[in-house]
Parts: sequence; structure tokens; C-alpha cells
Amino acid sequence: MSNLSSDADVKILIIQAFKLHGWITHRLNGLDIPREQRIILAVSCYDVVIEHHIGIAMLFKSRFNGSAFALVRPVFETFVRGVWLRRCATENQISQFIKDKLDLSFYQLLESIEKLDAFQDGTLSSLKKNSMRAMHSYTHGGMQQVGRRSKDSYIEPNFSSEEIAEVIKLAGIFALLAFQQFTFEANRMDLAMEALQKLKGIGN
Repeated sequence: MSNLSSDADVKILIIQAFKLHGWITHRLNGLDIPREQRIILAVSCYDVVIEHHIGIAMLFKSRFNGSAFALVRPVFETFVRGVWLRRCATENQISQFIKDKLDLSFYQLLESIEKLDAFQDGTLSSLKKNSMRAMHSYTHGGMQQVGRRSKDSYIEPNFSSEEIAEVIKLAGIFALLAFQQFTFEANRMDLAMEALQKLKGIGN
């Protein structure tokens, strides 16, 4: 694939990300979500994931590539936190979370949710194992981020089209997973199945 076609593919992926966001927000409108505290905390996390997804697309569209990459780790961690709050947290841990005093590592949250049937395939822990160090570096100004600021004789973002495409697709996957969790709370399995179909095709 030439650089020109790669750049063209990235533009298409950005357009698709905006369309996906529109698809998600249209279907979120009017969903009946129970007002139980842990459910509200969880879906608030999912809402952040969905917002970060469109934020990443907007940043790429404006060529703020480094800032877009910095959001990948928050997308991942916020989704995991939402599932953990909903499915795993004790009432005491919910109280700690509300006070911002939860003393558990991200790994401990991830370990807990991968005991659930829906996440036992280990996909999330594999993502952590293979990409978490890079995500941390992008978010916190490490070498992955700083090392991509040089292009020819200029200091500016220098990310490959393939790297950008990977981030757009990953953010889209998490946005759909977050939307799917919304549909479970609203008991809308029809929408959950629509999201599943989109998830199957998002990498194509």
C-alpha cells in the first residue's frame, strides 16, 4: 500500500468514525437506563469511552495526532473500569470509587472482569500485555510520544498512516463495546445484536 493510498484510507476511516458516532448516539437517545447507583456510574464510564472515540476522530481530522494517541489508554481503562463497577465491585468499593479513594490497580480490575463469562477469552489482558507500555508512553509523554515529534528538519507529529488507522479502529471497537453495555442495561438485545454485527465488520 502506497503512502498516498494509506493517507486516503485514513481519511475514509475518520469519516467512518464520525458516522459510527452518529449511529451510536442516535440509538442511545431515549434508552431507558435504571437509576441504580452502580449502573449510573458504569454507564457514565461507557459514555466517556464513546466521547473519547469521537474526540480521537476529531483530533486526527485536525492532525493533532499526538493528542489522539494520548487518549487510547483512557479509552481502554475507562471501559474496563465501567465493567468492573457494574459487575464486580462490592458496595464498599463503590463507595471508595465515589470518593476517588479506590486502592486497586488497573490489573486487579482487569483480572476481576476476565472472570466474567463475557470476557474470559482474555482479549483485554492480551491488549494490556501487548500494548499497555506503549499506551502509557503516549499518554504520559514517554519516548513513544516524544520520539514521534521529528519529521525531516521539523518538530511536529510523525505517525504512520498504519498506526493512525489502528488507533481509529481500536477506539471504534471500544465505542461499540461501550454502547453494547448500554443496551444490556436497557434490555435492548436488538440493539446489542446490531452492535455485534458492526463489531464483526469494523476491522474490514
